Amino acid sequence: MKIGVIIPARNAAPWIGEMLESVRAQTHPAHAYIAEDRSDDGTYEWLREHPDLWAGMRRNRTRKGWAGSLNAAAQLALDDGCDALFTASADDRLHPECIARCVAVLGADGGRDFVVPWAQQFGEAEHVQASLPDCGLDDLVVWPPLIDKALFRRETWEAVGGYSPKATLPGSCGCAEDWEFWIRVWKAGLTNYAVIERPLYFVRVHPGQLSNDRGEQHVATVELFRRLHPDLPWTADSGLWPPRHRTTRRAR
Repeated sequence: MKIGVIIPARNAAPWIGEMLESVRAQTHPAHAYIAEDRSDDGTYEWLREHPDLWAGMRRNRTRKGWAGSLNAAAQLALDDGCDALFTASADDRLHPECIARCVAVLGADGGRDFVVPWAQQFGEAEHVQASLPDCGLDDLVVWPPLIDKALFRRETWEAVGGYSPKATLPGSCGCAEDWEFWIRVWKAGLTNYAVIERPLYFVRVHPGQLSNDRGEQHVATVELFRRLHPDLPWTADSGLWPPRHRTTRRAR
């Protein structure tokens, strides 16, 4: 399978080289596709000077935010003939066997729609983000018990249509579009998936990034998604912060 690692990038100059080197170091060949979102820290210039680290790169004409940039990177990979897409962030990194293990599971048992590996935080925190292996829509109306880093078949991504700009809170460059994306995945019936219970994706946590001051944003997100998906069984728990569904555990 030809694998595209799709990466939105804005002001990621200090870290993006580490992510791209980790893509190049994969035991299963993988190719990086980057949508650069009008950085002002030299990210775009650095990428132009290192074309050996990516298979496709474009600079957005205007700011698209995280979700719009992820879609743009995905389109680069699809146009280049990739069979599957792995979603990533510019300031993180991959385990050397991340893609190989995900590809093996994706093709097992007749083939799956997508595969989600566990993730390991590093930096300010060192928790394992452990996704739920048997998620349902009743879980998704509280909080997504799946991380946003996964390997998707081309057909799965195209059927869902990527991330929706309608799921972005007004005034935000990105918040919980992955949550709404998972809802549409389940509505499309693309729920034949597997979770790899080993950290294969490493999430950089920046100083001061973790905070419980997200209650208002969470409530606003729930209200937005209620309007986008009024047919779902939203409950009082859907607006709680912190959410009751915890998919994070402390690393051993």
